[in-house]
Order: sequence, then structure tokens, then C-alpha cells
Amino acid sequence: MELRATVENRIRYSTKHIKHLPPGSITEFDWKDYCPVGFGLIQELEGIDHDDYLLSICTDETLKKISSGKIGNVFHISNDNRFLIKILRKSEIKVTLEMLPRYYRHINYHRSSLFTRIFGAHSVKPLGGVKTYFAVMSNMLHSTIFVNKLYDLKGSPKGRSNKKIEVRNTTVLKDIDFDFCFYVDPLARQRIIKQTKLDCELLEEEGIMDYSLLVGLQSKGSCQGSLDGLNPVYGSFAPPSSFKSNSTKSMKTASSSPDRSSVAMYSCSPDRDSVENEMSMTIQSVTSNSASSETNILATTLSDLFHNSSNINFGMKIPARARRVTRETGEEEWYNVVLYIGIVDTFQDYGMKKRIEHCYKSIQYNSNSISTVHPKIYSSRFQDFVSNIFLPHDDDLSSKY
Repeated sequence: MELRATVENRIRYSTKHIKHLPPGSITEFDWKDYCPVGFGLIQELEGIDHDDYLLSICTDETLKKISSGKIGNVFHISNDNRFLIKILRKSEIKVTLEMLPRYYRHINYHRSSLFTRIFGAHSVKPLGGVKTYFAVMSNMLHSTIFVNKLYDLKGSPKGRSNKKIEVRNTTVLKDIDFDFCFYVDPLARQRIIKQTKLDCELLEEEGIMDYSLLVGLQSKGSCQGSLDGLNPVYGSFAPPSSFKSNSTKSMKTASSSPDRSSVAMYSCSPDRDSVENEMSMTIQSVTSNSASSETNILATTLSDLFHNSSNINFGMKIPARARRVTRETGEEEWYNVVLYIGIVDTFQDYGMKKRIEHCYKSIQYNSNSISTVHPKIYSSRFQDFVSNIFLPHDDDLSSKY
């Protein structure tokens, strides 16, 4: 069977097996699988059983929600919380299918890709109804994860105010609401920036734009009922000594003495084998150069982070210090957080509709500051944005004391 072949099926539900269905309810759907072979390879790559996948998304309740949904920022979550379903336009499905071969090769080679994995593209048409297209993706915020803040970021605040979109009762905020920057381990920062570059290069070559960085913030030790979801660690002028003497010192240990292995690690494409081998070299070099407990702890943390990055979970559970400048007072607040990041919404090409939108918005704003721009400009701006929110430790507040 060809990689891009399409399979059609009819799914029928018996009314006696479905509860709470009033007379005349839809019990039959025409179902289409787009490129099942190609997406099957992705499912196999990520350890997804195809039969379980179908059982998750083909429930009568899910199909009824999808078939009655609106195109655009409409998300549904499978009953088992494993998959995120987004309703798309036919043109967006076409973009996804055209990119599929290169997309598969990319995530197979770059196992730490930040792309939210796309497991399937389908359409469903209820009996006598309208056909609905949708894609099924990995749900990076499944039911076991609670985030205090969730952002959908494009790197441009123009027209990016919050429209009260919700995922699992969490409001998805936009660029205009975003006032954080993050400090992570130096090697983690380099890896995030490098992987963002590799992922954006693929999207740029495929002519895709308008994608986003999904950022979930989870406050360490937070509970769902905490005020505003986040609790500051300290204010502008009272950083605790433990932050300066322990955490910052540990993080700077790895960055102040770069060796050949750490340089080599980022001079090549971070495929699965090279990352694991060269990360081992880096850890050995770090531990051999210092016997301090801080360095050993850092080495162990980095080893876990980068060895785990050889799978789909690279952007998950990244420990960070978050700095926030409050809009009301202009003062800095600091938080200990865990980050969940991924690149989402890779469905839009720079077609005629987006070109017209670009012309219209260019009249109101600077043409390069709006979200609808040429894929090459979009890619460059997106990468700059990621670099600017994940700051190097040389820019850390602790260096000022």
C-alpha cells in the first residue's frame, strides 16, 4: 500500500448500545483515514498501538463532538486523555499530508524534536451531515499533569490577545499575556535552541508558518487551588542565598568550563545515537574535572535530561527558574517551575488566504511584526523568540549581586 493512500470505512453504532440517545440521533458515520500507512509508522515509532488508538478516538461521543464542531481553535480530548483532536480545514489536512514523508523522517532521526506528534489525519461525515476534517496529536498535557499557566506563543503580540480558548478547563493565554522568561541548565538551553532551529528549518522548507510554542508552567509543589496558580519564590531585591550559592553555582559549573565534548555535542545534528554517546562523554568529562557533590548532582541531572530526550518526552518536565515582570508595578517576581513545551499547529502554509491577510495587517502594523508573514521570516522570528525567553545564565539576576 502506498504511503499516502486513503482508506474509507463506515462506522455504525447500534442505538441499543448507546445510552442517552434521543430518537433520530446519528448512529452512522462515514470515516476516512488519510495516509494510514504513513501515520501507522509514526504510531509504531512512538509506541502507540493502532487498535487502542482507534478505540480512543472512535467512540460515539467523540465522533459526535467532532462532527458538530467548528473549524479553527477547537480542541477535543479523547476519553482516555491520551490524544488531542483538532478540527481542521481541508487545506490544512492537505498541508499535513504533503509534509508527512519528511515529517516522519525528521522525527525518526531527531528523536528529541519538539513537534507535538501527529498520529493521524481523518475525516468523519455523519449520515446526511457535513464532512469534518481533523488531526489527532499527542496530548502533552494529559490528565496526570496539572499546569498553572498555559500559553500558545507565536513570537508576535500583534492580534494575539486571549480569546478564552480552554483545554481541560485551563485557559490558553497568548503572546500579549506572556510576561515570563526562563533560566534552565545551560546544556538544556542549548539543546532547546538547537532543536527549535532544526524543527523550524523543516517547516520553513515546507512553506509552513503560523505555528506556535505551547508552554505549560507548573509551579513546584503547587496545588490546583493556589492563588493565580503560581507562588513567588522571592521579590526583586531579596534573592535567597541558596539560589546564589547552590543552584546558580551548580548551573555555572557546566557553562564556565566548556570542553570539547560539550562543543562537539552541539556542532552536529542531535540524532538519537550522537546525543546519547556525546552526552555520556560530556558527563564523564564534567565529573572527572570536579569531585564536588554539586557537580556530580548536576551531571546526574543532565544525564537524565538528555538520555530521556531521545524520545517524545524531551520537552516535558524541564526544571526552570521563571522571572516575571509584573505589568502593574514593573517589579520582578521569581518562581520555581516545571516546564512543558512543544511546537504545535503545523498545519498552515503561506497560501493565498494568508498572503491577503498579510497585506491587510501590514496596513495596520509593521509587516514583520504581525503573525502572518513569509515562512522564512516566521521561522527566523520564532527562533529569536525562543532564544529570548530561554535566557543564558550570564543574564541571570544572581550575576548582579
